[in-house]
Amino acid sequence: MLCSLENVSLEINKTKIIRDISISIKKGEITTLIGPNGGGKTSIARILLGILKPTSGKIVKDENLRIGYMPQKISFDKTIPLTAQDFVKLSDKNIKIDEDLVEKLNVTNILNSQIQDLSGGQLQKILLIKALSNNPNLLVLDEPTQYLDINAIEDFYQIIDNIKKAKNCSILLISHDLITIMKKTDAVYCVNNHICCSGTPEKVNNHPEYLSLFGGKSNVGIYQHHHDHKH
Repeated sequence: MLCSLENVSLEINKTKIIRDISISIKKGEITTLIGPNGGGKTSIARILLGILKPTSGKIVKDENLRIGYMPQKISFDKTIPLTAQDFVKLSDKNIKIDEDLVEKLNVTNILNSQIQDLSGGQLQKILLIKALSNNPNLLVLDEPTQYLDINAIEDFYQIIDNIKKAKNCSILLISHDLITIMKKTDAVYCVNNHICCSGTPEKVNNHPEYLSLFGGKSNVGIYQHHHDHKH
């Protein structure tokens, strides 16, 4: 086990954001959080990252845990000159940018562009490069493909899968892209302020609470993820 949340709840201004959330992230696996907007998925990620402090519950982390985080949204002061390359190196000027990843993401020609001039899709790719700059063993991705077109989305997830295999990196993924995601994940947690259901994609895909949240019918398609270990 790389890390887990045990019976975690969060209340802000007397509003219950999440309640009694228990999630386990295993080494070398992709764990996906799905659920409606406002259901608490991003709050769960921020608690794991230490950005938010839970009202109750326990967080357990492996002593060697290193997290890379790709947020859903980020804003910049447009009056401050900052290239994409400088942004990646903000925390450490000695960081070596992964040239192979830069090439695979097709962003070589924008590294010297001003960060505020990038398109949404370009920025997502730069955020991924930054998230991987500290060689994490857990990569947290919050809606990573929101500005990418259909072809770019498939390429992006292939890159993520390659990263997982090459670096033995666990991934916590938050996404609304149900069809693509559920084909590529190991474990799924359906969250709507609490855990509605969890398990393999096949199990969640046929759970009544999942079907109630996402249109009353199974819309994920055939599960295609293959591995040589057991859950």
